[in-house]
Amino acid sequence: MSLDKKSLIQIVILVILVAVGGGAYLMQQDDGLNLDFITELFESKPAVTRAPVAKAPAPVTKPSATVVVPPVAKSRPDAPAIPSTPAKGQIQGKPFMVDASTIENGVLSLHQGRDVTSELEVRLMLGTSPWDVPAGKNFRISGGNATDAPQILLAWKEKDNVAPTEKKFSGNYSLLLELGQEKDGKLPGKIALTLPDEEKSNVAGTFEATIKGFRIVSGKPDLTVDSVDTLQYLALRELLKDDANKTLEVLGFRDGRYSQPDSSSKNMTGYIEAEYRKNQSAPSVRRFQFEKGAGTWKLVKTLKENQLNEAHPLQAPNKKDSPAKVLTHLAAKKLEVDIRKKFPAKGIYEPIFVTRHSDKFKIGVCEANYRLEPAGVPVKTAYLFRRKADGWALDRELGKKEKVDFDNGRIVKR
Repeated sequence: MSLDKKSLIQIVILVILVAVGGGAYLMQQDDGLNLDFITELFESKPAVTRAPVAKAPAPVTKPSATVVVPPVAKSRPDAPAIPSTPAKGQIQGKPFMVDASTIENGVLSLHQGRDVTSELEVRLMLGTSPWDVPAGKNFRISGGNATDAPQILLAWKEKDNVAPTEKKFSGNYSLLLELGQEKDGKLPGKIALTLPDEEKSNVAGTFEATIKGFRIVSGKPDLTVDSVDTLQYLALRELLKDDANKTLEVLGFRDGRYSQPDSSSKNMTGYIEAEYRKNQSAPSVRRFQFEKGAGTWKLVKTLKENQLNEAHPLQAPNKKDSPAKVLTHLAAKKLEVDIRKKFPAKGIYEPIFVTRHSDKFKIGVCEANYRLEPAGVPVKTAYLFRRKADGWALDRELGKKEKVDFDNGRIVKR
């Protein structure tokens, strides 16, 4: 399918406004992302934005303000010096070594440790276009409170605290950040940062940030990126395909996810749901399934409101797969059939499947929780399975007062 420039821009704007929750925009929102403004993007009359929008830094004339400039050979005399060694420093009095870094949606994250549970992190909300990698840009701050200065966030874990402690800085710090050119999905950089807290938290040295998230490259969306934002873009493109009059109002996305295959012979798969309406009609839900083949994400199949992703997986489970995967698949197929017979005009929303099985007694149960309306009353049922020579097979639906005693494999009353 080909898209004209106007349609591409509309999609990109919508995706970025929805997906910027991973960047600086949602960092400043207490109530999460407001999607009220999306309707106007597709109306024929001029759009009126009712929600705040993350903006790129505005041109500044005052010497004390933030300046984004091309790379320079020398720093200004008052700029902090940057050592040529790997970035390190201290946060809240604790030694800090940058083991890994990422840049996504205009947010540069430097953290100690190579996983998301790192105990120390420095996050810089650069304020650049969320879909654009700020390659070759420099940032210089020498104290003051410039309105467009990057917001700095420190995160560290206190003893016995599960959640990290955070502290934000919007000014009165010194920063020299020099970003190089992108290569092989990495963005090299140098940083010298000193913060105005009592401990004089700081970090200085070199780093190489992994580029993540949905972005635009040479005017085109990069569909090779493993991101929920990429799936949102593809879903929106499909929804807009037959919406020539721009009457579509996207109410929101949910359950966006992608996963690695369980074998090298299979591709990555993804899933997302979109709730929308046209011409102020009742809301509808469409479910989208994706696959990453030849390094690029593609939309493979769409499902209706009464169809479940678990019942129609792109890669159907077999008897070699885990019991949890097989029982969920079989239960979802049975649930679809039951709902279609009992409530032909209803859909299935917010499904949750919980499984339990016993190899000793060759018995298993899958409990299904769901709603028949998007905001309806939760409904619960359970299906009984038995393992036979050729694999797991559905036995029947359990009664409301029945349960399986996994200590002896018997059906008992609750």
